[in-house]
Amino acid sequence: MLKDLAKKTLATRRKTKYNRVVKAKSSAYDKWQRQGEKEPVIKAEAPVYYEENEDGTLVPYKKPEPEVKVVPYAKVWEVSDTKNDENVVYVFVSPKGRLTKRATEVIKQYFVAHPEHEIVYGDEDEIGKGGKYIHPFFKPDWSPDSYLNAFYIGSFFACRATTMHAAASEYDNAVRMLGGTSNKKNSPEQVGLEASLLSADVLFCMLAIHVRAFAKRTGMELPIGHIREVLFHRNSEQDVFYGRTFHNSKHMLLRPATVSIIIPSKDHPEVLQQCLNSIVNTTGGDNIKYDIVIIDNGSSAANRVKYGVYCSRAERKNGLTKINYIYKSQEFNFSAMCNQGARACSGEYLLFLNDDIEAVKEGWLREMLSQAQLGHVGCVGTKLIYPDTDLIQHCGIANVRRGPVHKLQKMHDGKSHYFGYNRGVHNFIGVTAACLMISRKKFNDIGGFPEELKVAFNDVDFCYTVMEKGYYNVCCNHVYLYHHESLTRGLDNLDPKKMERLAVEGDTLMKRHAHLYNFDPFYSPHLTEDETISAIIPREDYTAVEDIPYARVSVHEHGIRGAREDQCLRIGCEYNGSLRNWLYGVTAEGYDDGYYLKGYSFVIGSDNAIYEKRLLLRLVERHEDGAGPVEPKVFSVPTYVWYRPDIKVRLQDQVNVDLTGYKVKIKKGDLVPGYYQIGMLAVDKTSHLKLVNWVPNILNVKK
Repeated sequence: MLKDLAKKTLATRRKTKYNRVVKAKSSAYDKWQRQGEKEPVIKAEAPVYYEENEDGTLVPYKKPEPEVKVVPYAKVWEVSDTKNDENVVYVFVSPKGRLTKRATEVIKQYFVAHPEHEIVYGDEDEIGKGGKYIHPFFKPDWSPDSYLNAFYIGSFFACRATTMHAAASEYDNAVRMLGGTSNKKNSPEQVGLEASLLSADVLFCMLAIHVRAFAKRTGMELPIGHIREVLFHRNSEQDVFYGRTFHNSKHMLLRPATVSIIIPSKDHPEVLQQCLNSIVNTTGGDNIKYDIVIIDNGSSAANRVKYGVYCSRAERKNGLTKINYIYKSQEFNFSAMCNQGARACSGEYLLFLNDDIEAVKEGWLREMLSQAQLGHVGCVGTKLIYPDTDLIQHCGIANVRRGPVHKLQKMHDGKSHYFGYNRGVHNFIGVTAACLMISRKKFNDIGGFPEELKVAFNDVDFCYTVMEKGYYNVCCNHVYLYHHESLTRGLDNLDPKKMERLAVEGDTLMKRHAHLYNFDPFYSPHLTEDETISAIIPREDYTAVEDIPYARVSVHEHGIRGAREDQCLRIGCEYNGSLRNWLYGVTAEGYDDGYYLKGYSFVIGSDNAIYEKRLLLRLVERHEDGAGPVEPKVFSVPTYVWYRPDIKVRLQDQVNVDLTGYKVKIKKGDLVPGYYQIGMLAVDKTSHLKLVNWVPNILNVKK
C-alpha cells in the first residue's frame, strides 16, 4: 500500500511539473497568431521607375502607394464598372468571417513590393469556441491544377484595379453563363449567397486567365502571389473551399493519344506478370493506344525465359499494341534504364512504372493522361496504396529542410488529411517514378533522367528540373494504384554502404538544386517536416539551434541494463545530420561544429508525463545477413524538450503528449566516426520501468 501511495505521489509530482513546463513552453497557435497581429507591418520599398523628359533625360520616380478597398464576395460584380480607380487594390472577402486588423496594410505593402504580381491571396484560419483561432490553412503558392480541382483560394484574394477591369468582360460573360448576374441593381438576397460565392470563384478564375496563370512559366517565378501569413479568420465550421472541394470526377482527354509504358525489371517475372495483367485488365475504351517496354539489366537465364513467355502471352487488347522485352546485362542504373526504355519506344507520352505496381480500377491511365496533355503540366503521378490496406505509400513529394519527403506515408487514406491533401488533383514539387507520366517532348526537352544518380533521388531530381523549366508537376490523388513495396523496414536498411550511397546521392540532388534548400512553393514552412502534415507553432519550431546547448554524451558499455525493447515506444526522426547542413544547406562550407537531431517520441497507452527520455545511439555495420549493431555499447544523450501541439492533435486518444518533441545537439568529436542507429529510452519515473526502441534512421558521424 505504501508502495502504491509513493508511486501515486511521484506521478502527481511528475504531472505537476509536466503541466508547468507545458504552460511555460506553450505558444499555442491562438497565442502566436494574436501576437503576430500586433506586430507592425513593415513598409515595402517601392521600386524606382523612370520617365523621359522632353530633352530625353530620364527622371526617376516612385508610384504612390495604392488605396485598398474591401469588397464582399456578394458584391464582386459592382466593381467592374468603377471608374478612376487605377491606383486601387481591391480585396474581395467572404461574408463568412473577417479580415485580420493588419490584413489590408499587409496586402497593400505586398503590391508595393511586388510590381510583377497583379493578384495575391493569403492564408487563413478558423474562429473556434470563445473566439479562439484554430485550424490554420497554410496554403501552397500558386497551384493552377489544385485550383482547377478545388477553390483552395478560400476566403479572400486581392487584385489591382487595372487587372480587374481588363478581365471584366470575360468575368461578366462567365457569370451569366453560370446563372448569376453582373447587374449591380440586383441585391445579394436576389442573387443568393451560393451564387455570390460562385461569382467570386469565377472572378478569380478570369483574373488568373488574364495573367496567364494556367500557362507554362518562365523559370521559377509564379504568376500569382501568395502571402504566407494568416490574414483572415473564417467563421466556425465554415467550409474553407465554399462548396468546391477536391473531387473524384473523371477528366476527359483533349485528344486520342499513344502511351509507352516503360518498366525496369530484373528477376521478378511473377511480379511483372501481375503488373502486366493488371494494366491490360484496367484500360481500354478511352481512346488510348499503348505499348510496353520491359528493361531487364541482368536476370538469370531461367527468369529471362519466363519474361519472354509472359510478354508473348499477354493479350493484345484494351489498347495494348505490343510488348518489347529488352535484355542487357549491366550495372543497375535506374536513370539509364528509363532513358534506354524511352529511346526504344515511340509513344507520344511516356509512363515510367515499377514492376511491383498493380492497377486495381479502370480509368487510372486516362486520368493521368488527361493531366499530362495540359501544356503547363510536367510530371504526373498518382496515389499509391499498400496492398490489402488503406495505408498511403505515396501521394506527392514535399521538399523540406532535410530534403524530399513522401508526405502521409503509412497514414490511413480513409481519412482526408490536411484540407484534402490526399484527395483530388494537386500540384507538388515532385512525384515518384514508381508511377510517373510525362509527354515525350517535355521529357526530351529536360534531357531525361540524370544518369549520375544511379539508384536514389533520380526521379526527384527529374521532377525538380521539370519544375525549374516552368512546368507544374501534379499528383492524381483521386485515383490510386497498389504498390507492393514492403511495409516493414528491417535492419537490412542499416547497411552502411547503402546509407553512404544514399547520403551521397541526396547531397548530389541538393547541390544540383541548391536554391531549393528548405524551400518548396507547394508546401508551407509552417507545416511539419516529417511524413505527417499538420500546422506547427513556428516560433517554437524555429527556436535557434544555436540557442540549444550541446548535450553530454553518456556511454553504456553493456547497453541499457534492465531495459525492455517495446514497440509501444514510438519514435519519429525528422532530421539527423550535420549542423552545417541544417543551418546552411549542403553547399555550405567552413562551418562544421557537430550534429543535430530532432523529432518526436511517445509511449502508446501510457501517461507520457511520467516518462523521462534520452536519445540513444549505437554503432552498426554490415555483415553477411544484412546489417546490425557492432557491439552491446550504447550512447545516450539528454534531449531538449520540444512542445509539439501538432502531435497532441494527431494523438487525441493518448495522455499528455504535448511535450513529445525532442531536439539534440552533439558536439563534433564526442562520437567516434561511424554509422549510428537512432533509438530512444523512456524511463517511467514512478516505477523505474525502462523502455527502449530503435528506428532505421542513421546518423553518419564523419572523421
